[in-house]
Amino acid sequence: MGTQNKDFIPIITEPIQLRLLGCEFYGNPFQSAGEWSSENEIGILWQRFLRYANKYKFIFEKLNQHPNYSYEIHFEPDNFSQTKKFYVFVGILIDYFDEIPLEFMIKQFPSTQYAEFTTKMTENTIAEYIFQDWLGSDKSEYTQAYPYVIQRYGIKFKGLDNPDSEIDWLIPVRKR
Repeated sequence: MGTQNKDFIPIITEPIQLRLLGCEFYGNPFQSAGEWSSENEIGILWQRFLRYANKYKFIFEKLNQHPNYSYEIHFEPDNFSQTKKFYVFVGILIDYFDEIPLEFMIKQFPSTQYAEFTTKMTENTIAEYIFQDWLGSDKSEYTQAYPYVIQRYGIKFKGLDNPDSEIDWLIPVRKR
């Protein structure tokens, strides 16, 4: 799949509800370094999350529904166009919780369908195509349902510097 593929159509999931346990950041995540850098605020957020995940490994092992996956969610608040600041949440998928460390929070997302697709690091601009040409088209039967995007990292993710690394994208959608 290349970014020039105008026939690209993602898989539409059945409605699902996600509950994640993790850490959050609010602000300009590219203040310290550019996109796709472990030196920017998102990279620092991941480092913090992984440090606490290791500290509370016994809880993570009990709660983590899919140990091969971790999640990064970008939320655009109502004032994003003025501030250019948004929320970034990183974490794991859980089904329930009975006790969580104070360093973490839980985010429960609304039940919705997702447009799901996979890209390699060299194809990270495919999201622009999805938002501008696919979802942005009057011909599309879908529109974005909520102002967030999920990046799911699995066993095919080999690091930011590896062009063969794969990332799953999930965009909440609804029929027009």
